[in-house]
Amino acid sequence: MALLRRASTVALITLGSRGLGFVRDAMVAALFGTGLVADASVAGLALPQLARRLLGEGALNAAILPALVRAETDRRARLAGAALVLFALAAFAAGLVLFVFMPVVIGVLAPGFELTGPRGAGAVMVGRIAVVCVPLALLTGVLAALANAAGRYAAPAFGPVAGNVAVIALVTGLILAGGRSMAMDAALTWLAVAAIAGAVTQFALVACAVPRGALAMPHQEDLARALPMLGAALPSLFAAALPQLRFLVAAAAASGIAGGVAALFYATRLVELPLGLVGASAGAVLLPALAGHDGKGRAGARSVGAGGIEAALALSLPAALGLAVLAEPVVAVLFQRGAFDAEATRLTATAMALLALTLPLQASEKVLAAIAFTEGLSRLVARCGVAALILGGIAGFAGTPWLGIAGPALGVLVSSAASLAGLALGLGRRRLVAIEAEGRRRLRGLAGAALVMAGAVALARLWAAPALAAGGLAGAAALALLVVLGVAVYAGAARLLGGIAVGTLRSALKGDPR
Repeated sequence: MALLRRASTVALITLGSRGLGFVRDAMVAALFGTGLVADASVAGLALPQLARRLLGEGALNAAILPALVRAETDRRARLAGAALVLFALAAFAAGLVLFVFMPVVIGVLAPGFELTGPRGAGAVMVGRIAVVCVPLALLTGVLAALANAAGRYAAPAFGPVAGNVAVIALVTGLILAGGRSMAMDAALTWLAVAAIAGAVTQFALVACAVPRGALAMPHQEDLARALPMLGAALPSLFAAALPQLRFLVAAAAASGIAGGVAALFYATRLVELPLGLVGASAGAVLLPALAGHDGKGRAGARSVGAGGIEAALALSLPAALGLAVLAEPVVAVLFQRGAFDAEATRLTATAMALLALTLPLQASEKVLAAIAFTEGLSRLVARCGVAALILGGIAGFAGTPWLGIAGPALGVLVSSAASLAGLALGLGRRRLVAIEAEGRRRLRGLAGAALVMAGAVALARLWAAPALAAGGLAGAAALALLVVLGVAVYAGAARLLGGIAVGTLRSALKGDPR
């Protein structure tokens, strides 16, 4: 139960962070829509934001925590200091390389931008200003792992919340300063400084959570012992970065569409809200639970994995179908104001409808990746991820000329499905994943309940069409009612069709094989 309580705390804080992130994005969308400033800022901030979200949200735990736990008590602080030194050197080296080669980076991330044009030049400028976020994010990730090793979870999880508050404050200042009428370079500079302010705030909060005495000046032998942590970090970072890497590949395919990069970004942010909750729960519950069953045989580990898959699908299936059915009204109610016009809504909703269908795939992928890492199969995760990114990139670039913004979104769908299939086959051959007959029955019940919910919401949307079209408070109220209806129908249908049982899930997460 302690693990479940910890997961609930982390998930709630993550929900708050994602909510504030949405407020920030909605403010920027109202200012600049999907125009030149939005496209340039999304491309320029892509890597700094990737680093901040990835490294500052616990992705380094799998690389650092095991080594610290195994270290002798008198050497633990020196080993932690050695890890901080090594990661700091790597972070600043990465930041310097990115600063120098930022035009090349933007050329790869957004091949549809002309580097001498406003979008390309603006993206390079933003990237070079905000590149300081990369070393800050890596140091934040190391300090968060040290705090977690001391049993302090809330403050590191709250770091992104504080960072988003700082960014919102700067964006509010941009609005008050007349950002919509501001010169493009000035507006982009303001957005880059806002990103830096968020990274600094998050770093400061997490640093305060590291207990006194947890860090000490390392000796030479400590540096040698800490060096493998760098190598161990790469597979776990790659697995955690897969959703963002898929976005980067999709954004590259969408860069030839006017407003495509910004529209894809806003659609991805909406889809990532439920995905982020599943990821937080997987990190807080599954990894510790799986690690704790090393001595209980594979039956206990398989039980934990099966429970994780059921929980992930219980959350992600209704979210996926609900977001797909309500894509246009969701985008219209949440974003359509100011410079974000009806065409921007159409573009974003088209991408979102397809991206939403990746939710069950990516949620299940996170569970299988956690199992693979626990069993020392990081190469399997890496191979599946790389192959899936290549396949998704091919599908995205090939589909864009024919399908427009739906092409890059289709590439993300292909990539997610390919990675999940590869992990399932690899773990299945090793008998590390098994869902018993009762579990399969519950999953069929969940799928049926999600389909019933989607049908009910689609019919109700027709009835609510006048209110949704009116927008404003009437549109928001109609959308809220549709969401409540969907939750109620899903819960009732899941119960009738034999969906997931809370008691069974708790037993699975405790590792009681059934």
